[in-house]
Amino acid sequence: MFFHIYKYRLKGLVRNWQGLFWTLAFPMILGTLFFVTFGNFMNREEKLQAIPVAAVMENQDSYFKELLDELSKPGADQIMNIQYTNEDAAGKLLSDGDVDGVFYVSDTVQLMVKKTGINQSILSSSLDSYLQAENMIKKAIKLNPASAEIIMKNLNEDVTVNKEITLSSGNQDAMMQYFYALLAMVCLYGCFLGLYNAGYIQANLTTLAARKMTSPVHRMTMIMGEFAAAVSVQFCSLLILMGYLRFVLGVNFGNKIPAILFLAFVGTLLGVSMGFFAGCIGRTSLSVKTGIMIALNMFLCFFSGLFINTIKNDVEQVCPIINRINPAVVLSDAFYALDIYDTYDRYFKNIIILLIFTAIFCIGGFLLARRKKYASL
Repeated sequence: MFFHIYKYRLKGLVRNWQGLFWTLAFPMILGTLFFVTFGNFMNREEKLQAIPVAAVMENQDSYFKELLDELSKPGADQIMNIQYTNEDAAGKLLSDGDVDGVFYVSDTVQLMVKKTGINQSILSSSLDSYLQAENMIKKAIKLNPASAEIIMKNLNEDVTVNKEITLSSGNQDAMMQYFYALLAMVCLYGCFLGLYNAGYIQANLTTLAARKMTSPVHRMTMIMGEFAAAVSVQFCSLLILMGYLRFVLGVNFGNKIPAILFLAFVGTLLGVSMGFFAGCIGRTSLSVKTGIMIALNMFLCFFSGLFINTIKNDVEQVCPIINRINPAVVLSDAFYALDIYDTYDRYFKNIIILLIFTAIFCIGGFLLARRKKYASL
């Protein structure tokens, strides 16, 4: 009887075009809008722009000129764009904002800037490094003139002691938070299927439920069959959405496919069970309960970053407990953890929280549904 109930409930859900629109079509449209809006910001590579600089050379034999020429060589690692000019022209370039700084090179080297900023800090650091090296050479030669040749040889060597590493192999684009929140929203949209499942076993809410309650089928068998059908439809909708985002729009959620699928399944269980629990509370009509669930979902998803991608981090700084009890935030954070971190610690913490929520909603919903009794049907 379980499979009989499962089959016909599955057919009913698939034929419900209005329900499929909100659980499948609407998230796909929203995901497309996200991609169109944020596509130009995703996965873009930031390129360091050469800093415009003027140089007034009173001493053409200065080693500092060699440094400037080296830093201004065209290429991917070009740091400065040097203009050699006279003092008056350099001052005008600086006052007009055409250059970020002016080097005055004579027996000493001085830097003139009009304002403070990142480019000005880079110029100042370059000058400080040169002056420190120059001072070190002078002291070393003064102490041991014979070491001058060795010192100059070592300074001319290109020694690299740093190794570029990445803290994560995942997609670190900040705009991905919108897609994590979108997946969390679709998981929670399973609440509408769970809500209507609850309505279809309460004789005071629908005529279909009144007919079901007169059948000899055990109520728990009926609940489990319809619950399984709702989970199946919602999980398939979520898989279709994820496939659309990944293979059509090219949104990269990482390569931990089994963990992503398991998280999606747990999220689906949570959404359906939450709706079923809400549907079993009170005697309010399904239309009123649906409106309440829509408002609740939007409220929860707002704090997961569906509308403002930084809201989750802002709440974390003020009151972290809110993020722990918001299932939408926990779901989006689990997707984030899978994509960003190489370890599964944060992911499993979120999974445990989601399973606890699911167990509470399932047990609560089943207990409420079993206690429903009617004087007459």
